[in-house]
Amino acid sequence: MIKKDNTMNLEVKSNLAKLLATENITIQHNAVKTASFDVKNRVLTLPIFKQKSGDVYDMLIAHECAHALWTPYEEWQGITNSELRSYVNVIEDTRIDKLIQAKYPGVVKNYENGFDILEKQYYFGINGRDINKDFMIIDKINLRSKSLNRLPFMFAPKDKEWLVKVDAVKTFKDVLTLAKEMLDWQKDQVDQMAKLPDFHTNSVIKNYDLGDDEDDFDDEDSIDGQGDNSDADQNDDDADEKNDFNNFGDEEADDQKDTKQNGKSQSDDNTKDEEEENKGEATHHAKGAGGDDKPRLLKAITDDSFTQKSESLLDDKNKGYRYGKVPTPNFKDGESALTSYKTWLKDMNDYRIKQRQYSNIAKYDTYLDNSYKKFMNENKKTVMYLVKEFEMKKSAQAYKRASQDKTGIIDPLKLPQYKYSDDIFKKLTIIPDGKNHGMMMLLDWSGSMADVLFDTVKQLINLVEFCRKVNIPYEVYFFTSERKNKDYDSPTTSWSRKAGEFMFEDFNLVNCVSHRMNKKVADLALKTLYHMGMYFDNRYTRKYVESEDYYAQSESWGIPSEYYLGNTPLNESLIYINTLLPMFKKKYDIEKMTFITLTDGSGNYPRCDIRTSDGGKEEKDWDKTTVYQIDNKKFAERGNITEQLLKHIKKQHDVNIIGFYIIKRVRRWDLEKHVGEYKDYYDKYKKIDSMRKELTKNKAVACDSEGYDKYFLLDGKKMKVENFDMSGAEVKKGTASELKRIFGKSMANRLVSRVVLNKFIQEVA
Repeated sequence: MIKKDNTMNLEVKSNLAKLLATENITIQHNAVKTASFDVKNRVLTLPIFKQKSGDVYDMLIAHECAHALWTPYEEWQGITNSELRSYVNVIEDTRIDKLIQAKYPGVVKNYENGFDILEKQYYFGINGRDINKDFMIIDKINLRSKSLNRLPFMFAPKDKEWLVKVDAVKTFKDVLTLAKEMLDWQKDQVDQMAKLPDFHTNSVIKNYDLGDDEDDFDDEDSIDGQGDNSDADQNDDDADEKNDFNNFGDEEADDQKDTKQNGKSQSDDNTKDEEEENKGEATHHAKGAGGDDKPRLLKAITDDSFTQKSESLLDDKNKGYRYGKVPTPNFKDGESALTSYKTWLKDMNDYRIKQRQYSNIAKYDTYLDNSYKKFMNENKKTVMYLVKEFEMKKSAQAYKRASQDKTGIIDPLKLPQYKYSDDIFKKLTIIPDGKNHGMMMLLDWSGSMADVLFDTVKQLINLVEFCRKVNIPYEVYFFTSERKNKDYDSPTTSWSRKAGEFMFEDFNLVNCVSHRMNKKVADLALKTLYHMGMYFDNRYTRKYVESEDYYAQSESWGIPSEYYLGNTPLNESLIYINTLLPMFKKKYDIEKMTFITLTDGSGNYPRCDIRTSDGGKEEKDWDKTTVYQIDNKKFAERGNITEQLLKHIKKQHDVNIIGFYIIKRVRRWDLEKHVGEYKDYYDKYKKIDSMRKELTKNKAVACDSEGYDKYFLLDGKKMKVENFDMSGAEVKKGTASELKRIFGKSMANRLVSRVVLNKFIQEVA
């Protein structure tokens, strides 16, 4: 099943708008009727369409960016007359569209294609109408501009005079002056047309809804009749109707008619009050025939049609977006979520000393030292074997990339061949330099990891030892929600606290191992990690232990509460990593960076509350999609943001991301969500069975996961690091072939059991 991505890259459209506007404006896609630009706050708002067309979007973006560049905010907001505003809008659109097309000729094609797409969907209301006979000059100007003069207009001499004036406008002040002049002229034209007998049937009048839409008389009343006076009443009605037609929209004539009928007149003060109420709107055509109070305004109907039609193609199911910025990590001492390895080791040692009064520290330390040294000694040979294998792979890759060039220097040994060969020059073999590798690892220190944490720590130690041997710069972090002196009522300190930023929780990101450590400190750090893993292993799992070891383990001095297992602040950690990674790459000149996550579940869902300017918060609107901005890049997400953060890190910092996901039970439904695409259910279950076989054989299986370059599932029950001792092997016959088989199988198991290190080597070699 192949999925087609028909979604538009909103980030690309945002960058286009910023380029066109020649400034770093804010782009927002939201549940609005049409594109608009807030020239005061520099925010471009674009609608959400059901079917997205690149040309339409680009046309709207270019148009609104033109407003951003050349339309003055205060002057535009000062226009309150709706008729004048309509005329100004059309002429101003014509002016700014010409400017943006002249400045960026590439958008001309977008304008042409965009108009064609919208016109075919009847956006401008010209279907079934004669563009030369049925529209006023303002709409002809609008269509001429929007179509880039591609419609078959036949302009009258007076129309051409207006077109010359429109083409001559340079400033918004010119636009406003011309719009007033054109509107006044058009009003006079309507007044002149009102005197004609065919006024109500004129196509222009009908299109602009300026005529009388009532019947001349009521047929039912004529049929029923009202005695002998019916003919006289009809004559009176005809006279009134004739008077109304001759005085179309004339308030004074209406008042005189009412005075004759009622036998009284209105005061001059009342007349002035009515004129004051109608100030700013049209007076000669603001009422329909017969004194109808329905407003009949002169507006650009093609512009109104575009506005109304736009609503039909809007995605009404999309309730819009909430925009916020990802806060900046705070690295200030005492406030930051980042705990240095020096602080961590000091905290652990201080806590150990405090526990002397409760535990036999000496007895436990002896047991810990012996257990840790035994593990490290057993690992040494296997790690060194993998180091040698890694170097061989690197050499093989370098040999494959090697090339030979002729130097231009004659090789004397080849001179005798000059009669039958042109190749008599010396050759130079060029082997490209290897890339500088770097590794950063993020370890899940949440409560669900308790039963596999010890085996996970052992896998991590193997990886660290490998990096130390081959001189790969590395940093290892683990994350937990637990913190020292945690106070849920106090404001968060791990993040910046600016208005418009999302509110994330405090957490603890511990830099537990680093290549910056000397050998002594590195050994102490690894032993401390070993102790912490063993502490939770003994606490949450049941295993048979020798009595002497059991009593020694029972004297464990434990760990401080700020390093307990907690929930899963994976997203918060990734935001910190997003800042730490480029610093690490730059400092150590890393060319090929690998970032590794080792987890057993997804991260906490973000709260999505946005900090307000008054120190409060704007709570999540569940109907809207949340848009996150990080490093001036945006992504939209309704659910968890882990995948989007990983994609951002990969793209922003050119990082190879490897994920290890620990599953506790290899059940069918545990593997089902990692199958990916499949043809049918038979194919689906076939893939599940294949994954189970791969897990059994190699203790890991690769699968697809968004945000990762490689993603491996690990069997949590088979993560134990194996070390083979020939003295403990069961030998039946003792033949050479049997010993060879036992040794080969044991060596394979030793390599496969170091699954994290094995996969890492495959990716970086």
